[in-house]
Amino acid sequence: MAQETKLKRKDLKEPDQFLVASNEFLDFLTRNRSMLFGLLVGVLLIFGGFLFVTHQKNSERLEMEMLYFQMTQLVEDEEEPVGEPLISKLKALLEKFDEGDQKLRAQLLLSDAQYQNKFYDDALSSFEVVASTVQPGTLNSYMAHSGIAHSYAGKKDFKNAIVHYKKIIDSPGESPLFYVYLELARCYELLSDTKNALLILREMQTKFPKHAELEKVNLSLKRLEG
Repeated sequence: MAQETKLKRKDLKEPDQFLVASNEFLDFLTRNRSMLFGLLVGVLLIFGGFLFVTHQKNSERLEMEMLYFQMTQLVEDEEEPVGEPLISKLKALLEKFDEGDQKLRAQLLLSDAQYQNKFYDDALSSFEVVASTVQPGTLNSYMAHSGIAHSYAGKKDFKNAIVHYKKIIDSPGESPLFYVYLELARCYELLSDTKNALLILREMQTKFPKHAELEKVNLSLKRLEG
């Protein structure tokens, strides 16, 4: 038969510790009710504010993506008028963007449209806006300086085109440099600087020995070497 636990007289006289702790906790809640209520309200406000800000940012991001999509549709639409009417519509959409990466992407899209429509001075200004903002070696930096170089080449200003092609080579990041070198050699050739054009093409043979379009380099070398 299990032995029963006998309660001592001292145990009967001492108050129950659980009841004591419960009473103290209830007393604490009563005395600090206002403070605790304020803390609860504060936590709820902070959490609500966080949710509101997150929702706003997501909404703004979605709105910017929709604007960018509209710009790409204008550029790709074969029935859309080209030239100044297209550029005006793209500029109007660009003005609706908030500052940030999405606006830089939109600026590059506008710049490329200006270049494709042979508004070389406008394209230069637009590309330079991006180039002055982004970090060297990034994809946006490559696209901006490449656009600047192409725009100068479009204006037959090959010396400035060379400067910007070299900027890309000096801070390449993950840029596809084969075509940058190829354009650089072409600019030297158009300046009748055959010596430097040959140097660039020979450097390409060393740097890109397995490139799929290396034959272009070999043919240019044969032509320049006569």
